[in-house]
Amino acid sequence: MNLLIDILPISLAIVFLFGSHLCRPFSAINEDYLSLETTKYYRGLFALIIVFHHLSKITTTGHIFRFFALIGSLAVSVFFFFSGYGLQKSYIKKGESYRKGFLLKRIPGILIPYIVFIFIYWAAYTVSGTAYTFKDVLKTLVNGHPIVTYSWFIICIIIFYVFFWLFMLICGKHYKGMVICGCLWYILWALFCIKIHYDAYWYRSCHLLIVGILWATYEEKITRFIAKYYYIIAPVVVLCFVTLFKFQGKIISLLPAGYASKILPLFITTAFVCCVILFSMKVKIGNRILGLLGGISLELYLVHGLIIKIIQQTAIQNEFVFCAAVIALSVTLACIFHLVFSFVLKKYNSMLLHFGSKTM
Repeated sequence: MNLLIDILPISLAIVFLFGSHLCRPFSAINEDYLSLETTKYYRGLFALIIVFHHLSKITTTGHIFRFFALIGSLAVSVFFFFSGYGLQKSYIKKGESYRKGFLLKRIPGILIPYIVFIFIYWAAYTVSGTAYTFKDVLKTLVNGHPIVTYSWFIICIIIFYVFFWLFMLICGKHYKGMVICGCLWYILWALFCIKIHYDAYWYRSCHLLIVGILWATYEEKITRFIAKYYYIIAPVVVLCFVTLFKFQGKIISLLPAGYASKILPLFITTAFVCCVILFSMKVKIGNRILGLLGGISLELYLVHGLIIKIIQQTAIQNEFVFCAAVIALSVTLACIFHLVFSFVLKKYNSMLLHFGSKTM
């Protein structure tokens, strides 16, 4: 078996560990374990892991690289958690002003790039001979197979953001009520996805956004409790995750048919995110490469599916070269798109500020 492709995950591990260090003293907890800077580094790591996941689905070589085919939902669950945590922390800190400007300020940062990529994918399909009408494109957004490859995550995030705004509107400063509303909404969302036969990835990791809201709401109590019992909690959580992940097939076979078998993946993704948080509590990470990848994680997520499709049409046979080309080109284009979208969003925010000052 050709193991050359395993250079890619090994390189990623080196990048991740470069500049990282244990908290001192031994009993200390990293106070910045969920800071904006720290989560940015983790976004960079897991954005590339998601690219590896999709590449591992269409390649056959490597030993370590094959493992990434199993962990796509785990990587995405981290993004959902960070999103929910960030939303709730911002609302707790900024209050009413955050809610009032949420739909016009927060959602366009995701929606504008997504709309642009819908047109880019539409153009790419048209050039390749597959014509999509406007109606066809709209259908892809609701039939579970969006025209922008792998963009189910973006659709979920936008939908959950809208409902988060509704939670703020309904519950106000009753943060516990927001958590309860979030749980009820997730149950309805999961049942809806199952009912209309969406693939399981549409609902098996997005509950972590609600967990993120919960964590932000009770962060002080949760952190204090974990800090006190860290060396008991951490091994138990890691053991639970490893056991559930490794033996999930056998466990599911023992569960009654129906919804019971669909619930287990929710515990696996939750346990994994808890493992990441527990690691972040003890190990500080960060370097320029992770920072760069974290800054372009949205654009990287949106563009890499198109790059995969384009390079698949070439004569490249070597899977290592194929994957390296996809990663290099995806990162390069993501950087360019990030600069463009940053400029557009800056102009958009300036326009909002100008319009708001006129209406006051």
